[in-house]
Amino acid sequence: MLMRYAAIAGAAAATLFGAINFGAADADVMLVDAGHGGLGADAPVWVLAMVVGGAVYSICREATVSVPPAFGAWAGDNKTWLFAGSALLVLAAFALGTGTT
Repeated sequence: MLMRYAAIAGAAAATLFGAINFGAADADVMLVDAGHGGLGADAPVWVLAMVVGGAVYSICREATVSVPPAFGAWAGDNKTWLFAGSALLVLAAFALGTGTT
């Protein structure tokens, strides 16, 4: 949770920094084609990579936090079917292992 708030605070600080420091005189820095401005040619790639990294982190964190309790609740509701399916798999493995069908 601390990393999420740190990322939000960093994005807010970068936005505030850009709003204060970039004016009409710095228009060449804010060109669409970053290769001809003050930024490096790979700046859009790094920005996109940071956005994708944040999204992947958020999705993975949500999956690790919410999926195990949901799976536990589902398994508790379907315990009989899980035991029956497990027993059938064991019997099928035994039948295939002994060569009888």
